[in-house]
Amino acid sequence: MSARLHILTLFLLAGCLSARGQDLRTGIALDSQFLAAGEYLAWLDEDGNILRTRPLERTLTALVESGGHLYALDEEGRGLIALTQDGHITGQESLPIQGRLCGLAAEKDVIWAVTDAGEIVHGSPGSGWKVLDFNAQYTGYYPPMTFWAIAVGGGSIFVAGTAPGGTPAVFTSSRGTVWSERTLDYTEAGLTCTFTALPMGLSYDSVQDRFYLLGSGGEELALPGCSHCNSHMQYPVNTLYARISAGFGTLLLGSDGFRKRVI
Repeated sequence: MSARLHILTLFLLAGCLSARGQDLRTGIALDSQFLAAGEYLAWLDEDGNILRTRPLERTLTALVESGGHLYALDEEGRGLIALTQDGHITGQESLPIQGRLCGLAAEKDVIWAVTDAGEIVHGSPGSGWKVLDFNAQYTGYYPPMTFWAIAVGGGSIFVAGTAPGGTPAVFTSSRGTVWSERTLDYTEAGLTCTFTALPMGLSYDSVQDRFYLLGSGGEELALPGCSHCNSHMQYPVNTLYARISAGFGTLLLGSDGFRKRVI
């Protein structure tokens, strides 16, 4: 690759909910730029301005870097797609899952994914995959979950999804074996509120050492190590898809072409 890719974890809702229009849904950080994808591939500067674009063979809904290679999901979520930095698809690997792949994350050489059937998967391309059936393991303890997003970083793994009726939920684990529910409560104007938006993405910010839950209605919930210290933001956009963090800045991607650099 011509530019060194930073390993980061960016994990989004994938093909379980389709992309609309020309939205950029996912991305990673390059040395001094962002590489974003949706119905097309776009190179963005640190402020989110488009430098150049190229068409894609299919709409991508999640994009990560692992072991010096790029991997993605498309709207069908039927396999892990390998592609070049120029957007050429070089292969697709099927995973031993029952549902559709809906979220993707990577840390070093390990790729994590979730499905709409409540499965949590991790492994490496060509080296095998381990699948946890969350709903089977936690029957009677947690409601059956449809997972939309996953993020890893700082020694933790976060997954986000919805229970029957559409109630959002986030679960966390240190090794991916034992999971506990993370509260989505936050304080605003002295009142205790609860995040109720549809989860659309998760990301980990290594500089701030905290996770971010992104959702419908432009809502964002910061999830630091302190479970009682959550904080809420709302942006003027219908849907927040991605939060790409890098040493030179952080970029939000949303519906209808929304791009915003944040501190």
